[in-house]
Amino acid sequence: MLPEHQWTPIVATPLNPDVPVQDTSLKSDICDEAEVWRFPIWEPSRFLNQIGVGNSSSRLGSDAGSRSSLLGRFVRWVRGNVFVPDARICWVKPTTKKLLRKLKRNPVDLIVTTGPPHSVHLIGLALKRATGLPWMADFRDPWSTMDYLSDFQLSRRTKKAIQDMERKVVDVADRIVVTSPSALRELGVKDKRQGAVVPNGWDRNDFPPSAQTRAARKTPVLGHFGALYGARNPVNLWAALAQSPWSFRAGGPISESVLQEIEASKVPFTWHGNLPHQEAVKAMLECDALLIVHNDSLSARASVPGKIFECLATGLPLLVIGPNGSDLKDMCNQWGLTFVAHGDGDAKTKLAAWLKNPTAAPAESIRSSFERHSLTTELSELFNTMIS
Repeated sequence: MLPEHQWTPIVATPLNPDVPVQDTSLKSDICDEAEVWRFPIWEPSRFLNQIGVGNSSSRLGSDAGSRSSLLGRFVRWVRGNVFVPDARICWVKPTTKKLLRKLKRNPVDLIVTTGPPHSVHLIGLALKRATGLPWMADFRDPWSTMDYLSDFQLSRRTKKAIQDMERKVVDVADRIVVTSPSALRELGVKDKRQGAVVPNGWDRNDFPPSAQTRAARKTPVLGHFGALYGARNPVNLWAALAQSPWSFRAGGPISESVLQEIEASKVPFTWHGNLPHQEAVKAMLECDALLIVHNDSLSARASVPGKIFECLATGLPLLVIGPNGSDLKDMCNQWGLTFVAHGDGDAKTKLAAWLKNPTAAPAESIRSSFERHSLTTELSELFNTMIS
């Protein structure tokens, strides 16, 4: 989409990353004009997986494979306190050197780093200092305040080191981009000209031009497509679903503890596991309504889950569960969506009411404002202001 706005992207990415889920179908989304530079990476998670104490790259965080044993606690401590700020830190120095050599032969106008992993911003920091090029640091998630950092038993020294890294990035970057308004405050961005909000969105090419017709059925289906684990577990929902005519359908990783709660509730349940993106969209459209769950944590108040925008694009009724006092709650209030806070004393009553009468989807004008062509226009305009 960037080439439509006269920007040609060059993407620097790991050659051999250790990732929890691969979806090769997404390669088709890479535009023909894009150039991809791949650099090898050494990741500690690959070694840990080989010796049987891994799962450190799981999308469920420590909740997926955490061990109560001394060895498990030690592995998490090493992950948090040795590989700072994250397990991709070993990629920073060698990749910075290789990028500087590449940039001498292939000059660019602008540098953009996107995290997590936030160690990538350290590459941007080094490139900025070496070249003086305009630099945009894009935070898709919080950094020093991210909730899962508590799983790694960070020492006071490590916490300060991560905060210092974050501060340097914010101070040196020409533009800080976040997905949620409160994230700018969390990062300490005081200059309105430096900060910008560009939310996640959805791609019109992933959705049919008209709503898919669902077969009539007596049991309506509520779908959730994404990870469910300790901090992202709608504990009050399972009992409410069990007392309703709804069934539950899920795609994506689910931790063992959440699976046990769902099964114990006796809710009619279908789990598709990890799905390629196109199949996930198809499965979403086959549901009667969709569930979005955001983490029950302080850091989640300053972020908005990307999945909500694809759910929005379906035009289906949406039920949103997340932290109170959050940007997500404010957004749902603006859109007229039902939002139920984690720990809400009236959660069961509110959930039962929604299951009887689901809230309609927001207007098409709201949905289209988060389509990626529109967001790419905003992003390209930010690029233009940085090199003018």
